[in-house]
This record gives sequence, C-alpha cells and structure tokens, in this order.
Amino acid sequence: MSYLEKARAGLKQAMPKPSSPAIADLTDGKLIAVKIASTVLNADIWIILTEPFEIDDGLAVFYPAELPFLATKNAETLKAIHKTKLAFPGERVTR
Repeated sequence: MSYLEKARAGLKQAMPKPSSPAIADLTDGKLIAVKIASTVLNADIWIILTEPFEIDDGLAVFYPAELPFLATKNAETLKAIHKTKLAFPGERVTR
C-alpha cells in the first residue's frame, strides 16, 4: 500500500460518522425549507419553499417572493432587514 493510499485510508477512518439519520435525502419527498448559513448576515436563516411551513427557532425566515427584492440590496440594508425579521417573525418584504 502506497503512502497516499495509507493517508486516504486514515482520513476515511477519521471522518465523523452521522449518529442519526439527520442528513436528508433531497431526492426523497418534497423540499419545503432550507436552512442557510449566510456569510453576509453572519447568521443562519430559513428559506421557506413550501407553505404552510412554520418554524419557531428564533431565526429569520425568508420566502421565494422576497428574493428578487433582496437581490438588489447591499450588505448594510440586508442586515437591517434581517434585524427587522428577527423582531417581527413571519413578516415579508417585497418593496
């Protein structure tokens, strides 16, 4: 066994194994929401794709209809919108 093969085998053994079936198979069933780690906001957010879907974990929730509006905003404005969504859960911005 070459050095590279030994290194790969060691890395494979060192990789963490999922302890529960928390990893979803995206080809199985309907995708209703996606949790995203936003680097701009420095926070996790939810994108709700299928309604009704409610989440109450303290994170901001965004909807597909809001995305075109949000795409035109700078980082400072997005952070202000994020703070507003945290203060008023479930509210939507489109203009």
